[in-house]
Amino acid sequence: MSFLPPEMPHLWQAALIIFTSFFGSALTAAFSIGGGLLLIAVMSSVMPAIAVVPVHGAVMVGSNAGRASILFRHIDWPILGWFAIGAVIGASIGSQVVTNLPAWAFRFAIAAFIIFTQWGPKFRNLGFGPRSYIVAGGISSFLTLFVGATGPFISTILSKVPGMVRQGLIASSGACMTLQHGLKVIVFFLAGFIYAPWIPLIAAALVSGFCGTLLGTKLLGNLSEAVFRKLLKWLLTAMAVYLLTLAAIEVLSL
Repeated sequence: MSFLPPEMPHLWQAALIIFTSFFGSALTAAFSIGGGLLLIAVMSSVMPAIAVVPVHGAVMVGSNAGRASILFRHIDWPILGWFAIGAVIGASIGSQVVTNLPAWAFRFAIAAFIIFTQWGPKFRNLGFGPRSYIVAGGISSFLTLFVGATGPFISTILSKVPGMVRQGLIASSGACMTLQHGLKVIVFFLAGFIYAPWIPLIAAALVSGFCGTLLGTKLLGNLSEAVFRKLLKWLLTAMAVYLLTLAAIEVLSL
């Protein structure tokens, strides 16, 4: 089995994804946000559009599982349970339509979601309880089949939970996203996506991602979150503009 799939022939493309997996996992382990969006933005720039979301989901399963396992004792299990109910419902509904989107729509959806999470309105005055966690699980699991990374949405919800400490936020969001991305991998597999050619790259990204998680966990609470988030915000915005440009070119060429 070749390390690189035929659709992605250049080694530097794989190296960029592996490095981004490491850096993004470290960032998410430290701040609970950003790594998934950064990785999918980079993947969308160097990979075939149709492979971005399923391959990203496989990498995110390992990345989030690693973070959740390291901070296992901080997971809020009742929230995870209610979230799981909504996630199964959302993934089931999304699986009925996910394969009907053209490549340009994937790029546009990813770019639009990045811009919204970075520049859109903030969530305030949220209600909490089983119903809200089920709804959050359903909406985010439906959206992740199309835009790939919904970590900011989940982290925003959990960050408003009364009494939720930082370690609990990072651990619980990691557990929720492990479940969510796991369901996404299953949906795309059943829809006919062939993972086999991508397995070596996925494995390499998983290893680098876990190393990044170890680093980010050690840095938790010791780095300036404001500086990292400001740089990430502008980097993601630039990538979103690039993806919108690619989508526009693809639409004009139809």
